[in-house]
Amino acid sequence: MEEQSRVGRPRDTRLDAAIVDATIALLAERGYREMSLAAIAERASTTTAAIYRRWGSKSELVASAVFRTDGDDVVADTGDLAADLATMIRWASEKLCRPAAVAAIAGLLSEPRSDRRLRTSSAAAASQMVAERLERAKEAGEIAETVNTSVLASLIDGPLLHAAFSGVADVDDEWIEDLVRIILVGVLPLGPSEASSTSASGRSSLSSVKEAVRQ
Repeated sequence: MEEQSRVGRPRDTRLDAAIVDATIALLAERGYREMSLAAIAERASTTTAAIYRRWGSKSELVASAVFRTDGDDVVADTGDLAADLATMIRWASEKLCRPAAVAAIAGLLSEPRSDRRLRTSSAAAASQMVAERLERAKEAGEIAETVNTSVLASLIDGPLLHAAFSGVADVDDEWIEDLVRIILVGVLPLGPSEASSTSASGRSSLSSVKEAVRQ
């Protein structure tokens, strides 16, 4: 009985999900500055006190809801580097290339520097996890030993953020395959054997990217 009193009641994960869903919806509808915790609580059929028991501030809630960096959809590690990069880029695009994410980034950038530093720490942790995945690829001989894997990891988020804010790119399977090819093969002209493996449209499939990496 003492143990139950000390631990307290388990958190209601259904309410957590309702608050997160309300946050994402209101971000897309109103933007960061015009969205209040009171509005989130009303949309989620709860109270601001319940929100504060879970998140310490609006910025913390927004960062957690939009840029969640825990769980299985952060780092893919199947042993197939090209396929894993494509998977991770797709996961990242699902987080970043949506109206709520664009509103969240713009809003979080307006917060005080100390708060921004706190909010970006989890994103930095996710980038570190990706860099560690790339280090394992380096150890396996899939990428050059001289490659800075932290820089290589940044090549995943950078193009996606540009696509999200500019709206000029359609992040579809072809776009993702092109990005994987650029990350792993580069932008120099393809050799004869590599060029022959590309599709008629000039874009490389993942299979041809893997073939180019092996050569």
